[in-house]
Amino acid sequence: MPSKLGIHAISPGETIPTVRALAEQGTPMGTVKAVDGVAMLREVKAISPQTITFGRFTRGQHGEEVERPRLEGDLSAVARRLMDALLPRWEAHRAYVDYWEVVNEIDPPGADGHRRLAELMGHCMTIAEAEGYKLGLFSYSLGVPEYDEFAAVAETGVFAQAKAGGHVLALHEYAWPMDKWYGEPLPGLPTYPDRGPLACRYRWWYEDFLIPRDEVIPLYITETNLDTDIRALPTETWMAQMAWYDAELRKDFYVLGAHIFTLGDVSGHWAGFDFTRMLPALKAHIAELYDVADPVWPSGGDKPPKPVAEKPPHLILLPPRSPRALIEATAAYAASHKAALVWHPSWLLRLREGERATVINPAAWGEDYQEAAAATAATITTVEAENAEQLLAALPRTKRKPRNSAASNGYHII
Repeated sequence: MPSKLGIHAISPGETIPTVRALAEQGTPMGTVKAVDGVAMLREVKAISPQTITFGRFTRGQHGEEVERPRLEGDLSAVARRLMDALLPRWEAHRAYVDYWEVVNEIDPPGADGHRRLAELMGHCMTIAEAEGYKLGLFSYSLGVPEYDEFAAVAETGVFAQAKAGGHVLALHEYAWPMDKWYGEPLPGLPTYPDRGPLACRYRWWYEDFLIPRDEVIPLYITETNLDTDIRALPTETWMAQMAWYDAELRKDFYVLGAHIFTLGDVSGHWAGFDFTRMLPALKAHIAELYDVADPVWPSGGDKPPKPVAEKPPHLILLPPRSPRALIEATAAYAASHKAALVWHPSWLLRLREGERATVINPAAWGEDYQEAAAATAATITTVEAENAEQLLAALPRTKRKPRNSAASNGYHII
């Protein structure tokens, strides 16, 4: 997605209305992350199947501490206990969570501590792959790790394993202002104008390690916001800061999304970061940038699966005010037939000759659909259905197995 900004949510709050509004106007949000309230992602995927979803639980199935496991002893056994605590919680959400974060903001002492954390991540990936899951790795806090610590992590081979398994890197970046210390070096390193100790710190890791080693994996900033009480800021100030950061993220082909912390904080503990008031400005920002081209993965050599399918071979258009049962049935059919469920007729104009679209209940679309249908080069099939049973009876069936988004190969974004 051209804008990398998405939502971090603890409970739904205004997440679902925001995702729905962007999907209905044909500019879907790129990514949403849920912490503990992971079930909300089911509705996110039903509304906007192309939105990439992250989940994280702060406790295991029996209340175990999972965010900061002790990096002592046999790390394969530590990983087994950690994953055994999480896997039963993940199972209920398998169909609509693309990536799972395992730990949160661990900063073990020294290079050896980070080396052991990398070893733990390797064991967790092995277990996750056997169960059909993909992970967001490390989830480091702002300003972590130090340069020598990341060098130790890279030397373990954890990123080669992650690249082979389709996992992603998760980092957190906060600052106030967002360009605080931007252009200043890490201790003992050269000065670069395009990175700092806080914002875009990740560029040291990619430019100095992952790109030279041919171990680039996609990056998601799974927490970001201004590191101040944003209740005191005008919306225009907040949005200008986040737009600057978004513009930097969009320069890097490997950055696929950033989750703004946070919505849905019913406890009030994180009230100073709640950006509900800023959502109209954020939606306008995402919509404005939607048709701007993404940077592309460099050509040549082995590279991760292309993260963007700009023109899916089969679109299914469903009126956004359809009954929930019809939405869920259409979403399930689209996932099992490698189609893309979309909510605005403008998608038809992106299709080329030979590509196809199935339009559900075309009479409900109005003039926008009529104009797009007349202009598209794609082959259009229409289906009339009042309920899920009529829909499934009318849609063509194939022998393809359903695609599990969390277990499939590659990175799935439209």
